[in-house]
Amino acid sequence: MIKRLSILLMAMVPVALWAQFAPAEDKPGTTAMHADSSAFVAWATGCTVERGPMRIDKPENGLASYGADSLALGMPGGTFDVVSLGDGGKAILTFASPIYNGPGPDFAVFENGFANAQNPDTWALELGFVEVSSDGENFFRFPAVTYVQTETQLGNAGSINPAQLHNFASKYGAFYGTPFDLDEVEDNALLDKNKVTHIRIVDVIGNIDPEYANYDSEGHIINDPWPTEFASSGMDLDAVGVVHDLAHFDVPENTADVVALYPNPVKDRLTIKVENFQSVEVFNVVGQQVLTSTEAIVDMSGLQQGIYFIRVAADGKDVVKRIVKQ
Repeated sequence: MIKRLSILLMAMVPVALWAQFAPAEDKPGTTAMHADSSAFVAWATGCTVERGPMRIDKPENGLASYGADSLALGMPGGTFDVVSLGDGGKAILTFASPIYNGPGPDFAVFENGFANAQNPDTWALELGFVEVSSDGENFFRFPAVTYVQTETQLGNAGSINPAQLHNFASKYGAFYGTPFDLDEVEDNALLDKNKVTHIRIVDVIGNIDPEYANYDSEGHIINDPWPTEFASSGMDLDAVGVVHDLAHFDVPENTADVVALYPNPVKDRLTIKVENFQSVEVFNVVGQQVLTSTEAIVDMSGLQQGIYFIRVAADGKDVVKRIVKQ
């Protein structure tokens, strides 16, 4: 009887109370990536910020203003070298070479969160959504999930257990990036996951009042520290580190070996040998598409000398290889 009662009581407890994601950077099982990780091959090279208000329900009080857009470029600078987005503010980041969907995480976003000295399991985190685009116009959001309680508004000194968050831009503290795997973004004809050129970070307002609230991908209201009515209001973006891009690609040998390109170096015509060939795209070192074809022999005579990346589609899969144009 006691066992049955216990099972019944557990069934009545909301799943959010025990649902857990990866924990904070100082806990076993974390997915946090330190800024010094050798996994990072590049960092954002461009950033444009559209500031949101310091307080969404009092827009007359002005916009967030802390930090220059350029502080989101390059490696993380830490606590004070950030740009604040304000309530619902946005930052669009660009890169020297497109990001592609490799094995595991493809990039990581850095904020400047810090641990709560009174409760070491919780952190001061100002959350953000992450969206990606392969054309700079159509953006697609990572499915973010929160299990933070929504009965009481977290004040501006509130803190969150990172294990209750998934796919938010600021899950971890300063100098520790939150990883994102492009496999988790829903497929769409308007998104090329092997040629992501833009990343957009959107501040989560964090107000649990339905009039202003943001919702996660499962329909939960998102509760984070609010109001933060300062010049540094909203998420504080520090950096975006790239793990996989076309300039530093890493295709497993057993996959790449099914595609043969010759001659390499090439002067005029490049021949592609692969079963069930579909199409080929040629990119320069900054990720610009310079040729595309549905023929397995590509005329490259019009291209300048240098290094190029060839993306071959065959059997519904893409393989990226490097060639030299003489």
